[in-house]
Amino acid sequence: MKYTISSFTVSQEHLKKAKRALAELVAEVRHHEPNTLYLVFREEEQPAFFCLMAFADEAAERAHAQARYVANFARKILPLCEGKPYFTDLGFFAGNQKQWTFDSQNLTGSLVPLAVAHPRRAGSSRRPGTRGAASASAR
Repeated sequence: MKYTISSFTVSQEHLKKAKRALAELVAEVRHHEPNTLYLVFREEEQPAFFCLMAFADEAAERAHAQARYVANFARKILPLCEGKPYFTDLGFFAGNQKQWTFDSQNLTGSLVPLAVAHPRRAGSSRRPGTRGAASASAR
């Protein structure tokens, strides 16, 4: 998986336009990139946004970056921004679940623990309702 986080702030008077542009982008990603996780967060009471993206691999990340709808979003959002957006590549370090899988049965998409989605594949002998230890991997 390839993880990236972007952050940007828009001017308060352009908040509605920015939210609309983000909603359009998320809808396009949902439609065209079913295996991409794209989460948008907004800082409480501020016009600052954070987008967490998880791509299956570099090819998926490249296809996203070159998509027509991403270019359309950039044309809409950049004039609304206060300063430049920042992008940071992330490496997974630790989490409270061993593995996560994308739930493709749910049309809106969600992440579910691998042990819940595929109990036999996860090799988990845990009973429902019990918690496992945190896992960590260094890439």
